[in-house]
Amino acid sequence: MVYFTPPDKNDSFTRIILDGDEYLFRFSYNYEGEFWTLGIYQSEEAPIVAGIKITPCFPVNWYFRQYIKLPKGVLGVMTQLDKIGRNDFIDGNAQFVYVTYDEFNEFVRSNE
Repeated sequence: MVYFTPPDKNDSFTRIILDGDEYLFRFSYNYEGEFWTLGIYQSEEAPIVAGIKITPCFPVNWYFRQYIKLPKGVLGVMTQLDKIGRNDFIDGNAQFVYVTYDEFNEFVRSNE
């Protein structure tokens, strides 16, 4: 698993390497709706997917994992909260995580 914390900004790009490929993650906070969104971009800031609402206890990229340009694992947020607020990542109340494809499949097999 790879854990990371979005920067303490309302809108930011974070460069990250997952499964040997480089991506730009755009974390944006929507003050009106009080939620975070994620965009996944190619290294030259060309969007692959954008505006995905980040919710606790549900994989952020679940409906997009089949696309070839996205990481094959599962992206999500580990938290005990029902809703992720503006400062919850920085305060340590929520943590963004990437579970590799192999880790995810091992978990699924062990729970069958």
